[in-house]
Amino acid sequence: PIPPATSDVPLSASSSSSSSPLSASPPAMAALPHQDCLLRVADIPSDALNPKADQRYMVTPPAGPITLVCCATTKGALSIAVHPNWAPRGAARFVAMVKSGYFSSKVPLFRCVRNFICQFGVAGDPSLNKRWRGFKDESTLEYGDGTHGENFSWLPLGPTHRTNELGVKRFARGFFAFAGGGRHSRSNQLIVGLGDNDRLCGGSPWEVPWGEAVGGESFATLGRIYTGYGEKGPSQGAIGKEGHAAADAFPLLDFMTQCAVVDDQTNGEIDRLEDSATVGWNGAGRGG
Repeated sequence: PIPPATSDVPLSASSSSSSSPLSASPPAMAALPHQDCLLRVADIPSDALNPKADQRYMVTPPAGPITLVCCATTKGALSIAVHPNWAPRGAARFVAMVKSGYFSSKVPLFRCVRNFICQFGVAGDPSLNKRWRGFKDESTLEYGDGTHGENFSWLPLGPTHRTNELGVKRFARGFFAFAGGGRHSRSNQLIVGLGDNDRLCGGSPWEVPWGEAVGGESFATLGRIYTGYGEKGPSQGAIGKEGHAAADAFPLLDFMTQCAVVDDQTNGEIDRLEDSATVGWNGAGRGG
């Protein structure tokens, strides 16, 4: 397997911060986007808190701190474990979007295909889309020691690694990644696996998973998301121009309505990663 990608200053969990799951008080229930979300990193089931190569993970993911995000959808709660050491730039961009209130614009889950993926992320408020332009792909050429310039993923690449000897597929159900279509093309569109998939993240640096759904309620929510429109839901272009109003002709379409960070083992260091991750994003001192 290809060695895992790392950040230039690898992040490690700390139990001394007030945001540590061992010391922090759980957030007030009213502050949660959804009452069924996990409250602390410590609440994450042990198999996801310390993931190892098994029937879910093709290889053991890079260890490190977790930022726990709670999202509300029209089908229930999603608790998302964001792993900066899986994909620093992707993780940082998602958390920056969350902290900005982006998902409160009512983001349509516009392309949801049964047992494959759900694509979403175009803002419900069209004015927000221009603020979240392309950011750089993952690369150990920049984040690591420079000895594996093509190693942009912690997952093994190529068609010979679609499944392993145990039959585990590369991109597991509940993995989150950004969608893209070329070099440095990631922006505000995301995918989540609705089923295990052996082809995703096979060679595209924009498909590197940066996090995953955690907890039984999150997986129940994934199973309830409407997939009947499949590839024939509202177009990206229409949503980009009209926002969630473009979904009026699709009454069964689901939405992500709010997200918030509820626990952060990085002690705010994930924000530092976002500052160096973007290209062409409208923000002072960012880009490049």
